[in-house]
Amino acid sequence: IKLSFLGAAQNVTGSRYLVEVNNVRFLVDCGLYQERDLRGRNWEPFSIPPDTIDAVLLTHAHLDHCGLLPKLVCEGFKGRIYCTAGTSEVAKIILMDSAKIQQEDAEFKRERHQREGRKGRYPEVSLYTTDDASGCFPLLSPIPYGEPVQIGDGVAATFYDAGHILGSSMIKVVISQNGEKRTVIFSGDVGRWDKPILRDPTLFDEADYVLVESTYGDRLHQNQGTIGDELAGVINSTVESGGNVLI
Repeated sequence: IKLSFLGAAQNVTGSRYLVEVNNVRFLVDCGLYQERDLRGRNWEPFSIPPDTIDAVLLTHAHLDHCGLLPKLVCEGFKGRIYCTAGTSEVAKIILMDSAKIQQEDAEFKRERHQREGRKGRYPEVSLYTTDDASGCFPLLSPIPYGEPVQIGDGVAATFYDAGHILGSSMIKVVISQNGEKRTVIFSGDVGRWDKPILRDPTLFDEADYVLVESTYGDRLHQNQGTIGDELAGVINSTVESGGNVLI
């Protein structure tokens, strides 16, 4: 088993793992870099030829996990993009919105830079278009929670609840080699328990390897019982001071 971290290492966005095993090569997530200082990486060539990748496993549809899929497809990827049904539907909305914003931003920057007689830090062309984004959709392959899918010889993936957003998942990959099995769990982004409209994150009893996100690993969450009162306080103080509340 060979595992490579292609993004979201020592930073938050741009999630992308590469797994190579049993002559199968697949990505877990293919996200966009969103930190200001790292956005230039989005225009860099992929470190491996996209047409050599057999599949993508998508944990959820936030842009930092799915936002480079159109670029991957444009540059030659033709495999399946496995995800839950909820992630498939949300990803379509997210990617089309991302493409539209990128096209508008590119045009705005070109006009501004022409007026100012300078060049910007990043290319003045959109990373991908709405046509590129919609080109991903036929490759999306929704998989029910809890049902294993074979993505290659001796490689099976199963999606479990992550409690993060609609359709979000943790992915358990079971690899069979020489009569032995190894289990690798990719956490994606993990939510909290007792949310009103999302199922709780799945608990696993065992695994050989666990790759887990750590966005909030250096702090303790506040007590959920006080969040409602705190939110109400912020809203009330904003309204009382003449501000606007966007939810």
